[in-house]
Amino acid sequence: MESANSSNNGKLNMKLVFSSLVCMVFFAVCSTFAQELEIIPQPVSETVTNDKFVLKDGSNIYLNSSDDELERLAGVLKNSLQKRTGFNIGIKNDETTDGISIELNKKADMKKDGYELTIDNKMVKLSARNNTGIFYGIQTLQEILRKDKEVYFPGCKITDYPRYSHRGFSFDASRHFQSAEFVKKIINVMALMKLNVFHWHLVDDEGWRIESKKFPKLNSIGSYQDSLNSKERNGYYTVEEIKDIIQYAKDRYIRVLPEVEMPGHSRAIMNSYPELLCPTNPGGNTYCAGNKKTYEFMKEALSEVISIFGTDFIHVGGDERPDSVWEKCPRCKEMIASKGLKDENMLQNYFMKDICDYVSSKGVNTIAWYANLKDGIPQKQIVEGWHPGEAWESARAGYYTINTDCVYTYFDYPNNEYEKKFKPTWMPILGLEKVYSFDPTPDSLKESEKKFIIGSECAIWTEIVFENDVQYQIFPRILAFTEDVWTPAENKNFEKFQKRVNSLQAFFRSAGFEYDNGEKIINGK
Repeated sequence: MESANSSNNGKLNMKLVFSSLVCMVFFAVCSTFAQELEIIPQPVSETVTNDKFVLKDGSNIYLNSSDDELERLAGVLKNSLQKRTGFNIGIKNDETTDGISIELNKKADMKKDGYELTIDNKMVKLSARNNTGIFYGIQTLQEILRKDKEVYFPGCKITDYPRYSHRGFSFDASRHFQSAEFVKKIINVMALMKLNVFHWHLVDDEGWRIESKKFPKLNSIGSYQDSLNSKERNGYYTVEEIKDIIQYAKDRYIRVLPEVEMPGHSRAIMNSYPELLCPTNPGGNTYCAGNKKTYEFMKEALSEVISIFGTDFIHVGGDERPDSVWEKCPRCKEMIASKGLKDENMLQNYFMKDICDYVSSKGVNTIAWYANLKDGIPQKQIVEGWHPGEAWESARAGYYTINTDCVYTYFDYPNNEYEKKFKPTWMPILGLEKVYSFDPTPDSLKESEKKFIIGSECAIWTEIVFENDVQYQIFPRILAFTEDVWTPAENKNFEKFQKRVNSLQAFFRSAGFEYDNGEKIINGK
């Protein structure tokens, strides 16, 4: 925990930072370090020069290919520059030595999804092996655009690529329902931070948030559960809204990963279709694993979800099933006996395997929480660990794993001592520096085991977080997380990162997100 002196110094520093940001709305300010650009996440390699490329009205973006997607991305950059400067920017299919050049070179010797950016007095040159790399390079260009007497890109040479393939944000829309427009806002900031997986938690005790044609009660009843007596928490996303959000995310190189929780955390479904409950568990939140109708319902419901999302992955939950519920149920006990299972834990193994095998038959892979690992998991399933140490054990067992260690990644946790007063007592404080210290692949793993950690996710659970409060919970901690999953561990430096956080506050405000109304969260105190 940070000392009181450190906290006081942080507050003094923030007063100075705020005074320097008064007139900055659309542009990142010049670096407090002469030899460092303000880029989050910090690139793999960055060299700053004294050159600068001055952007003017009539400047052009030049493309070396007629690739349709490359042209769309050039349009993204053009629109961003025009919005922020008022300049008219053109797009041409041609080579240049004096302009903004975007080059797609599929044979280039670059890391997957990486890019190279060179800026001098005459030219901005962005090149990549694939359009994903071009997109990430455009995000960097948006961050480093500056304005004093001129609008310009600072001279530099950047080589950059992601550390992990899975860089996610887990967003709970079940406990508190957010508008489709707000979801797009979250996706926008993910894109700026080069995060690429939107883990959408859509089903839990408080609500089923997906329009269902097959099971209308999931919407008329299950989408209108209420834990805090608030209309704002109720509703569901229509098929059209979901498809629109999926395309919106795809345009920003983000994959949408829907989660349908099972066999526990399902009160919204049980209230809608109580015949799926164990007869000994009225009012419960857990499917009856001894009921044939449960398996039929789950397969039909998941088939509908898969058809809506058109995804190659789905998260099936699988953790925190209440103990002893199935042990008391005559149907579940009969199922345990008929299948020769040891106990209710092995019944969960049977249940999850049966459902996941069905999902696999649809050509879709599954992700599930670590809780299922102890009794074996379906073939090719990816494990997500959220308790400390779970991801390590999964990797040691040879399973591809997402390390979402809650101690470092759960942004509904309080930022500081003051905020802790308004949170459940069991929640630990998660300050900015602690988030930044997270390494999804710890040194305790052997080299042969480290390859199984494919990435991480930061998360926000919304039992007590309303839509407008989300920004204060995720910012600026999401900025620390994105460096955890993008930036090489040896490049990370918290003091320099903190200065970038302060300098880029105006940039993120222009994107529609505030860090905090006070000074506490910005300094992680």
